Amino acid sequence: MVAFDQPIVIAGLVLSLVAVIIFVVLSAVGKKQSRNTILLLGVNDAGKTSLYTLLRYGKVASTVTSMKENEGTWNVENKIMELVDIPGHARVRYRYTDFLPVSRCILFVIDSTTISRQVRPVAEYLYQLLAQHTVQTQRTPILIVCNKSDMITALPVSKIQPLLESEINRLRSTRTAAVEKQASETDEQEAFLGYEGEDFKFEHLDNNVEFEQCSVVQNDIDKVTQWVVSV
Repeated sequence: MVAFDQPIVIAGLVLSLVAVIIFVVLSAVGKKQSRNTILLLGVNDAGKTSLYTLLRYGKVASTVTSMKENEGTWNVENKIMELVDIPGHARVRYRYTDFLPVSRCILFVIDSTTISRQVRPVAEYLYQLLAQHTVQTQRTPILIVCNKSDMITALPVSKIQPLLESEINRLRSTRTAAVEKQASETDEQEAFLGYEGEDFKFEHLDNNVEFEQCSVVQNDIDKVTQWVVSV
């Protein structure tokens, strides 16, 4: 029978544990570094493409509605990011799901001047995004960019956030009822957003969702840039 020196065994176990911890940490860092794509999402005419051109080229260019995504690099604070601007048209916006696995964060752009009358389609798009399995498992940070804040008709964040929360709460009730009705037909169910038995709040989500005002035409996007760098 072989006798083991207890201190040597303990030292070996400690070294093994340290090696595992280092591997896990390096794997996590590697995965985060590999996710260097910034998605720009939102409905038509919110200012996504204008924000894309401002971030990438440093100036606002005239844009037209496109059915194809724009892709390019963005050098910010010595970091190279990949920008992907997904068209806002309902027929093609689903393409954003292809980029979710490599997304570092998401900029969801809305028009602060029309959100009160466009809240339904905006909330529906946002709901679909928040319910994505990849967004939830990766806890993808999302910044809701309230564009056109320079306009006199623009709503402040203090009104936009509860407006969206209220609409998503209504959508959640409708979708939950539909899922329960069809439960016998499929085993796959849409993820429930927030806390059951409570009105929906963005703060109830596992991933970080924040709001910032900006004005692309006024080149007032410093807070957006700072947020991207911080996540």
